[in-house]
Amino acid sequence: MTYWESYVRAGWELVMEAQGRSQVFLDSEVEAFLVFSIARNIDKPSIVWEQPVATKMLEAKSMPRSQKRMVLQSVGEECLFIDAWQIKHNRWPSEDYFSNMGKIAFGMASTATRPPDSLLELVSNQFNTMSSVLRQVKTLHKKP
Repeated sequence: MTYWESYVRAGWELVMEAQGRSQVFLDSEVEAFLVFSIARNIDKPSIVWEQPVATKMLEAKSMPRSQKRMVLQSVGEECLFIDAWQIKHNRWPSEDYFSNMGKIAFGMASTATRPPDSLLELVSNQFNTMSSVLRQVKTLHKKP
């Protein structure tokens, strides 16, 4: 990522505007996590799951702790974007599949390190609120 500062600034502006419009506000730690998630994913041409997220999560279980945490966090972020933006909604196994899988992925990522990562645990618990804010981000380019 060659434009990291610009990506973080753009993510922050999107999250701030989305929270203002939706009147849904995140805890500051979760807000920062969402900003950085947007920055990490902003240059991806698309977010499309090529492999079932459950399979990725099962494969992560046999990985070393540090790699497991990174893979599971990535799966959680993928689920967050898919859930918030309703990507390929007609192909979802159930209405809350990506929400549930994202919560589980972040929860598993939080316990993949010693001591457990309290931020990822918080993100897991506030997944639906983050998804709500991110859903609003998608609508920012539209006129009210």
